[in-house]
Amino acid sequence: MQFEDFHVRFQGAEPYVFYFENVHLLLLTYARDDTKFIFRIADQSGTDITLDFPGQTYVERVLDTVVNVFFVQVQEGEQADPKPYVLGSYFELDGRFYGAYYERDVEPPQVVLFRLNGEAPDFELEPVEGEEYQKAADFFVENYT
Repeated sequence: MQFEDFHVRFQGAEPYVFYFENVHLLLLTYARDDTKFIFRIADQSGTDITLDFPGQTYVERVLDTVVNVFFVQVQEGEQADPKPYVLGSYFELDGRFYGAYYERDVEPPQVVLFRLNGEAPDFELEPVEGEEYQKAADFFVENYT
């Protein structure tokens, strides 16, 4: 029997697919004890994905960088209710770090960009505007869509 014949499901896990720099990753989270697992998506064909464990050092680096900014609440105006967003892509452009986020449980997903200021893991999110926004958006579309 080969592993390719198995269909694996993780009961109680929430899956989130995202890019960290140029690596396509899968984050599995378990809310009951705040456990997180990261796998590299080695291949994807239709509904089948092949996962690879990238190593504990890499997993720790990714989590140390994005754990505090992976799930965020975005409030669009003082009177609006905050909405939950999830990190879809983390990337560097011209020495600055950016996060492309999508609203949870909304189809089709709308992507918003934030500059991540400061040092990981204590980034502060700042909206991106004007020419900087256009440059970051172009980079995102070219590399992650």
